[in-house]
Amino acid sequence: MPARRLPAPGEGASPARRRRRFSRPRLSLIGGSLDYEEAVATAPPGWRHFSIRDVERLPDAVRRREMARIPRGEGDDRVVRALFWTLVYHLAPEKWNELARFEPIHPALVEALPQSLDTALDVGAGSGRLTAHLVARCRHVTAIEPSTGLLALLRRRLPQVALVAGWAEALPVKDHWSQLTTSCASFGPDPAVLSELRRVTAPGGMIALVNPEDPDWFEAHGWQRTTAPPMAAPEHPRWIDEFFGPLDPPRELLTTRVERQEARR
Repeated sequence: MPARRLPAPGEGASPARRRRRFSRPRLSLIGGSLDYEEAVATAPPGWRHFSIRDVERLPDAVRRREMARIPRGEGDDRVVRALFWTLVYHLAPEKWNELARFEPIHPALVEALPQSLDTALDVGAGSGRLTAHLVARCRHVTAIEPSTGLLALLRRRLPQVALVAGWAEALPVKDHWSQLTTSCASFGPDPAVLSELRRVTAPGGMIALVNPEDPDWFEAHGWQRTTAPPMAAPEHPRWIDEFFGPLDPPRELLTTRVERQEARR
C-alpha cells in the first residue's frame, strides 16, 4: 500500500521526503533488533554515566541474553555504549519515563488507531506512553514489558492495565487474543517478533507499530505507512537533551491486518 503522510497546517498534500530518523528506540541487541556496531555508534551522550560494573548489575537473564550478542574481546566502553538502552530500561527507568513524557506520540498517529475494541496488547510498553492511549480506546488492555522497573512505573500510572513481564520473541499471551497489537519504538523486522505479533492478534485484527526500526522494510512488505508532520517537543529539563540527545517525538505509524486464513495457520 502507498504511504500516507498527514499534512501540516497550511501545507498542501504534496509528497514529502521520507525521513530515516526516529525517536528513541526501545531496542535491545536481542534477536538482531539492533546491529551491534550501530548500537555502539549511535549511543547517546548519557552512555558515559554507566560503566562496565553497571552491566554486571543487570538482571541475570537480561545480562546473559545481551552479552551473547557482543563479540569477544570488546573494550568496556564499546560494551557499555552498545547496551546503553538496556542499562537505562533496567537501571534507570525513571530517566526513560521522563524522556517518554517529553517525547509524546504525535496525536495524528493515535487518532489513526481503531477505537471501541474489546482487547489490546502493548508489547515493550515501557512506562506506558502508548498504553495510556489504548486504555481510552479498548476495554481490556494488557502490557508486556521485560523491565521490572518500568513495569512498576506503569503499574502506578495505569493500575487498570494487566501487566506481564515478558519478551517480544515469546509473548506470554494466548493465540488470537488481541484485536489491536501495538508497540512504540521497540523493535524492527525481527522474524521471531513479527511471528509472535501475528500469533497473538485476532483474525481481522490490526498490528500497529509506532516508530519501528527500519520502516522502509515494513512498507516494502505491504504495511500501511502514515507519516505525521514534525512536532516540537514540549519544554523540558536540559538534562534530557544532555543525556539522550535532541528530542524527536514519534511521528511514524506502520500498520497491517492479520488475515483470517493467516490466523488459522
